[in-house]
Amino acid sequence: MAKTAFALNMPPEKAIKWLEQQGVSIQSRSSMNPEDAAKVITVARISNLDMMQSIKTALIDSAKNGTTYAQFKKDILSHMQAAGWLHKDENGKPEIIDPESGEVFGSPRRLENIYRTNMQAAFSAGRYQSLMQNAASRPYWQYSAVNDNRTRPAHAALSGQVYRFDDPFWNTFYPPNGYRCRCTVTALADRDIQRRNITISESTADNLTDVVKTDKSGKTYISKTYRAADGMQVSTDKGFNYNVGKVNFRPNLEDYDRNLAQQFARADISGAEFKASLQRLQKEISQADKQQSTAGKISRPSVKFAAGMLSEENQQLLQSERASVWLSEDVLTEQIKNITGQTADKYYQELPEVIHAPEMIFKGKKKTFALIRETKTGKMLATIRLGGKDREIQVQSFQNLTDHELEALQKDMQQLK
Repeated sequence: MAKTAFALNMPPEKAIKWLEQQGVSIQSRSSMNPEDAAKVITVARISNLDMMQSIKTALIDSAKNGTTYAQFKKDILSHMQAAGWLHKDENGKPEIIDPESGEVFGSPRRLENIYRTNMQAAFSAGRYQSLMQNAASRPYWQYSAVNDNRTRPAHAALSGQVYRFDDPFWNTFYPPNGYRCRCTVTALADRDIQRRNITISESTADNLTDVVKTDKSGKTYISKTYRAADGMQVSTDKGFNYNVGKVNFRPNLEDYDRNLAQQFARADISGAEFKASLQRLQKEISQADKQQSTAGKISRPSVKFAAGMLSEENQQLLQSERASVWLSEDVLTEQIKNITGQTADKYYQELPEVIHAPEMIFKGKKKTFALIRETKTGKMLATIRLGGKDREIQVQSFQNLTDHELEALQKDMQQLK
């Protein structure tokens, strides 16, 4: 088997970072929602935290050292043997068993699925970041399957398709699209499209639709389905209907063209991940006082969303080193708790424009600023703060503003615009 570094001559830093930032979960990938599945290393049915952490560490070491699956398996089985997890079944074959609970994890063969699934996700997420960083010069992405005798028909049907990087197609079909998927994505420039006479596809309500499917247990679920050029309907494996790179990717918007960065913020705030975060936070808050089982709980990294870009004029007015503004889940939690209407994702779709083109700006204490703009839903106030964690500009609150509240701002704060 090829090394996990995929023939690169240096450690795949972005893939390693992705693995390091992941949480861990004992749930199967197919039972999780896309937002959670994209943020964890899945180690189904192992509930021992030390063992889960050992598997995660072994994956990170493999990515850093470019080792093969065989070496990963040898290292983790050696650790399991020392920890008393490895036993022999009645046929003398090795079996992994939790010594505390007695739960049978299964044959060591399952380690290969864990290894390949999580490692492919890591490299795909790292690849996505590189593709996005070059999206301005190479905005067209081509789906590429290996096209050998092990390639699934559904993946072969997608091979060669070209979409813009921001087409909804990639929200679902950016690889991996199933267990042991080997598909990749290649970025193309305008000159490549013209020279090779490539047709650019575009997602529509006709070729990218929701369908109801049934899993092996008989349960129904909704899956996004793509109709290929030959009429074949294609779906991902259950649990892979999301873009592992996009869900985790938060670029340094300061490195991007300001208009392109503002487009990213609009898409981020109106995207499926933001909506899923609001729904999850609302549920967690409503259950905060109830006794919750720890079984199946997910350890997830903190999440932030691109909220908008200050215009060049307003960046100078605020005397800010940065232009990008971010909204954290911590702030969203406080918003949901304390401000009416904060559970509707459409409420926030006005935020990027309030930040980018406010009609009024007030300066407060401790590098806070109030940005105000009349929108479709009324007068909106975004309070931001310069500095803070990682020197980022953070949204402190976002809400409707009454005329009485505006009068109070004009009395208490210095108006800059």
